[in-house]
Amino acid sequence: MTLVRLCKLAILLLVLPFNAKLAQATEPYELTFAVNTPGSFPYLYYDDPSQTYKGLVPEFFAALKRRELLDITFVDSNQQRSETFAKEGKVDLYLANLGWVSEPSKVITSIPIIQHKTFLYSLTPFDDEFDFASVENKRVCTQLGYAYTGLQASFEAGKLLRFESSTQDTLGLMLAKGRCDYAVLNNYNAKLIFSAPEYCGLTIHHSPKPTSTVPLTIVMRPALHKVKALIDEELTGFITSGKATQSLASHSSIPRFPMPGQCNSV
Repeated sequence: MTLVRLCKLAILLLVLPFNAKLAQATEPYELTFAVNTPGSFPYLYYDDPSQTYKGLVPEFFAALKRRELLDITFVDSNQQRSETFAKEGKVDLYLANLGWVSEPSKVITSIPIIQHKTFLYSLTPFDDEFDFASVENKRVCTQLGYAYTGLQASFEAGKLLRFESSTQDTLGLMLAKGRCDYAVLNNYNAKLIFSAPEYCGLTIHHSPKPTSTVPLTIVMRPALHKVKALIDEELTGFITSGKATQSLASHSSIPRFPMPGQCNSV
């Protein structure tokens, strides 16, 4: 073998491992995203007709997949299980407010993706001066296992009574049937739930002020610092470019209350 051929072979052997490492480095991260059932419409929810997850969050990650940065698989979960699985490394990501996490020091979070507003809902109008912090001896329909930031102190003090529901759909029906004085929901979920024909003939009102306005973030297991940096950078562009607002508007109009129940036409 000539000296020239030996040199070429040596160069090839040096370059091949480098190229392999480069290819490996540019492969998208494959991650699992836990969805707290039934999701948070319109940010992240399961669409029955298409049998897929839709919303602001899936559209954000779909754009990253097209650019071969991240490849996300969404799996069904719940709020408490998602936190446990993330800390144990069984899932990688989920959507939440850090205030809902029991051990926030054991996870890391992205920058806020959206401001999440929660209101009280009633079959009768609220006074303009209504203050939920001063209300006592009222029944509030809530979802089992959920933390409600603005109402937690009143629940713990016994000023408000929690009437638990297994799902948000049954939570709304409990209000309609008079089993509680108020229902607590985020404004987008309320719009979706109270649009059902079961509320025909009713008018749904919400409190003048939200019980809480909190940032939703992508919560991650603590080892994903590089993924966090990537998500933060991409989220910043997604939000400042107006794409986040456009995505939200494509799934739901802005909720407006009082909201008359919608009746099916004959």
